[in-house]
Amino acid sequence: MTTTAGEAIPGAGPGVGAPRTGGRRADIQGLRAVAVLLVVAFHAGLDVPGGFVGVDVFFVISGFVITGMLLRELQHTGRVSFAEFYARRVRRILPALALTVTVVALLSLGAVSESERDVTARTGAAASVSLANVSLYRSPAGYFDPAENLNPLLQMWSLSVEEQFYLFFPALMFVGFAMASRRAGRRDRLALTATLVTLVAIASFLLCVYATGADVSVAGIDVNERFAFYLAPTRAWEFAVGGLVAFLVGSLERLPRSAAIGAGLAGAALVGYAAFAFSSETRFPGSAAAIPVVGTALLIAGGTASPAGLPQLLAARPMTWIGDLSYSWYLWHWPLIVFAVALFPSSGNAPELAAMVSLGVAWLAWRYLENPIRHDPEWRGRRAAGLAAVCIAVPIVASLVLARAPEPRRSAATRSFVAATRERHADRVRGCNSGLVPSAQPPGCTWPVSDASDRVVLVGDSNAGHFTEAMADAANGLGKAFTVATLPECPPVDLRLVQRGRRNDRCRDFFERTMDDLVANPPSTVVLAASTPVYLHGTGARLEDPTSGSRADSALGKAALWEEALDRTLARLEAAGIPTVVVHPVAQWLDWDGRNCAALRVYLAPRSCGAEQSRTEAEEFRRAAFAAEQHAARRHGAVTVDPLPVICGERSCVTNRGDRWVYRDGRHLTVPASLALTDQFALALRDALGAREAGAQHEGVRP
Repeated sequence: MTTTAGEAIPGAGPGVGAPRTGGRRADIQGLRAVAVLLVVAFHAGLDVPGGFVGVDVFFVISGFVITGMLLRELQHTGRVSFAEFYARRVRRILPALALTVTVVALLSLGAVSESERDVTARTGAAASVSLANVSLYRSPAGYFDPAENLNPLLQMWSLSVEEQFYLFFPALMFVGFAMASRRAGRRDRLALTATLVTLVAIASFLLCVYATGADVSVAGIDVNERFAFYLAPTRAWEFAVGGLVAFLVGSLERLPRSAAIGAGLAGAALVGYAAFAFSSETRFPGSAAAIPVVGTALLIAGGTASPAGLPQLLAARPMTWIGDLSYSWYLWHWPLIVFAVALFPSSGNAPELAAMVSLGVAWLAWRYLENPIRHDPEWRGRRAAGLAAVCIAVPIVASLVLARAPEPRRSAATRSFVAATRERHADRVRGCNSGLVPSAQPPGCTWPVSDASDRVVLVGDSNAGHFTEAMADAANGLGKAFTVATLPECPPVDLRLVQRGRRNDRCRDFFERTMDDLVANPPSTVVLAASTPVYLHGTGARLEDPTSGSRADSALGKAALWEEALDRTLARLEAAGIPTVVVHPVAQWLDWDGRNCAALRVYLAPRSCGAEQSRTEAEEFRRAAFAAEQHAARRHGAVTVDPLPVICGERSCVTNRGDRWVYRDGRHLTVPASLALTDQFALALRDALGAREAGAQHEGVRP
């Protein structure tokens, strides 16, 4: 995406390129506009769920343009002037990138949350040396994970991939030419070089497909979907495909007009399909990336053969204008969207407005920084090296300032907010959320009571974990020991999660081992809790019946599977004579997290970091989950408890009441809010224990 703004596509005779006016392919500029519009639309939250494939379109274009430039030089001189090539790259790439990273790092002091400062600083420093993709790969979160949406420099990953491509590809081209005999004809040299590029493409594509579906460690390197998404070896084939189109230009120019138009239409259909059929749930890149890559190659090929049809539309002035700005717009759109959401979270159209504003910022950067430096031939040799050094050093210093900046003095209101959103629940503090079965938990995961022969066990995901304090107090108050065993994002029901096409065996294993452990070491009561509405309404996972293999995608279908799964779970506990309490979920927010509030708001007006929803909205969101849990519980005599009426008011649910915070994020209560449920949980445990004793007496067995 850096070979933009009218960079000439060489045309030194057949096989090198097809020039248009002034040596520039206007349709290529228009195709860049399509690519950046897709990415911006995706990031702005518009209805283009696969807009992220715009990056793949950029990669193919870059491979085509750079290969054409190198071919021209190799055919004219037999060598590559690496100094001149990299001087052009420095002029073209680094000043705009350095400006963006520097400004974003300094603005992030107030426009991102404190928790994101270190991540942003690391990404900025890494981007300055073309390693942002490596830094993000080493992060535990993937590109589509919500946590990454808070990083205003996330988009830098693709620029680092592209810059890494520029490091090795010219050498590959030169080696291909050099390997051929000096007496070899031009055609033979082209064929050998094209063969090398083809082999690189095949190897890279196979590695990409393998890594996307893998989850292994090779020599200490995690090879998985994150590896495939972020790293250059698994993305090189996309550039190589564009390069191979450049090798075929001479043949493509002889295609019939009808074939050229057909190729363009087929390419547009493939790119359009990927943009609207793909989503964050698509296993990507993998083989799926071949769709937008091949589509882009066909669009370029069609435009090479004939300017008729789609190339005419792409070459329209509005499209070429956006194409000229595509590099700058790509740089600026994402940080401004992140800042807008952090500073104005209640504004539903903040991302769209920020995307529009970023286009104006991009034009200013393009007009007054990029173009003057890029078109100045004096920036070469030592001056280019000096420019590169400055463009690397300045953003690194700005990133260090962001990472090391002291915190301003906190008011009482700010201290209250920070404490509430940072305090972790006891299951996390004591390490009880690692997926161990109850009997294998560390000693700190049990709250003992003197002479207690019975114990209560809390099992579930992190929504069980945020009840730890209240449930421990309730159990101990009844003279029972208490143990907690949780695993985040893993529900305690007889289901299998299928995430991004892959079965979550870790969650399934935790459930099966936990059930076996409970039956083998029966407690007096088991408490089950989960963030059920998120599993039903969220797009993060499909649900699968582990016995029949049937899956559900819709909320209604998921609710039916959930009820059946909970029914099987309760039946197994009932057969083992273990009373059960099912805790319904609290009110939840899918798009709010107090920990992500911009630092400026945290210090100046922390209450503004809160959110509110009506009681009706809260109950509607969990209606299907509530019904499924109620129906299954009734069939097996399980006790249910609903904390929502305690947490919410009669008309609304709020994240905070003044400076007293109820929620630490959109799905989890603060520790004080959890403790407010102690009496309610004690009643539920008493009911469950009473039912057990009544059953024992009915059977004539002393409880």
